[in-house]
Amino acid sequence: MTRVRIAALATVLWLALAGPAAAQGGGLLVDAGWLHAHLNDADLRVVDMTDAKDYRRGHVPGAVPLSLEAARVKVAAGGYRLPTADELARLVGDLGIGPDTHVVIYDDSGGLDAARFFFTLDVFGHRAVSILDGGIAAWRRQKLPLTIETARVARSAYRPVLLADRVASAEWVREHLTDATVALLDARTAAEYAGKDVRARRGGHIPGSVNVEWQQNLRPDGTFKSREELSALYAAQAVTPDKTVVTYCQTHHRAAHSYFVLRLLGYPRLVGYDRSWSEWGNRDDLPIAR
Repeated sequence: MTRVRIAALATVLWLALAGPAAAQGGGLLVDAGWLHAHLNDADLRVVDMTDAKDYRRGHVPGAVPLSLEAARVKVAAGGYRLPTADELARLVGDLGIGPDTHVVIYDDSGGLDAARFFFTLDVFGHRAVSILDGGIAAWRRQKLPLTIETARVARSAYRPVLLADRVASAEWVREHLTDATVALLDARTAAEYAGKDVRARRGGHIPGSVNVEWQQNLRPDGTFKSREELSALYAAQAVTPDKTVVTYCQTHHRAAHSYFVLRLLGYPRLVGYDRSWSEWGNRDDLPIAR
């Protein structure tokens, strides 16, 4: 039996044993009908990550706007980083998010921008975060109500705490390059992975990493593929739930999408290399492969 087939069987077994929460995504992915039915929930906060002009043209009632740039912090050396606890406290406070708030995020980019904010909240331990499957396009397809009224929310006092074991540094990744219990997942394009599309001082990938481009997570209409399809996609690359999976891309924007999918599938040990190739590709002391 090949290693790929063994990995696939291991994934199926894990998902069967993980129970209904893992099988159904644990509420991490909601559809437009669910969101419409829960819009008046007292503990709900909807976050719109579409373009500001699109928000003003019409958005889900009660949704508060958030730009991608506000959800991450630019680094002078290139790329982005997670906000500090103080920075995130100010952000979630402005959005009216408290420790018990169920946050539902949507965008118009197949969940790409939403996933970046999901990643931030997840690594800071926020317990209830979901992404709207298909984003604003799915909402519009169902002809659900839109508003042009800007949502006004009361500021909250909430200071999330970083869960350090969900974020990897370059040094941690380097120390685990030969660890068979760790899978490195590169969510960039095949050309970037191969070093043909160079977006740092050096091109290529982290040694031992496997490449599953983030767009493979989606159907043509921008909704997520079925759980079975996604499980098979990652198992085929030996990215299985028995391993600690480290996600990366150029800036951990695309990788956040893959991080979300693996969280959706119930993978228990996920780690995001937040500085990603914008750091690794620019540091001569770190090994690369092509």
